Amino acid sequence: DVAAEWAAEAERIAPTRLLSVAGIDRDRPKVDVALHAARTGVRILVAGEQYDVLVTLALAREYGAAAAELQCFVVDAAPDHPTALPVYCAHCRWTHRMIGEPGGEVTCPGCGRRLEIHPHHSALRGSYLASDARARELA
Repeated sequence: DVAAEWAAEAERIAPTRLLSVAGIDRDRPKVDVALHAARTGVRILVAGEQYDVLVTLALAREYGAAAAELQCFVVDAAPDHPTALPVYCAHCRWTHRMIGEPGGEVTCPGCGRRLEIHPHHSALRGSYLASDARARELA
């Protein structure tokens, strides 16, 4: 609904394209084609689950989109409700889709370590940083 409203409003101003995908992991090629065709001054509006929004915004930045060209709306974020997040493991150096929240702990599917998800979010990577949850104990 949010994307349809944005598209209708934008269409009154300039030609508009609405791209609907099932999720960035599944439909990445469609998103790549759309971002490759984008030109300076385009407005990119991303609506969806937090994981998809964060990863898509990072991808748009990779293609050269500026902050002023990006807008988003997350539909699954709620206080006290863990959702899927893109989490970058500092140990295996991979971004994984994980259910959790900043300050929480998860097990990395890449290296098997127990990770603490830090509140630090990298807009460039589109993910939260996570590191070994026991690192403070070992220091």
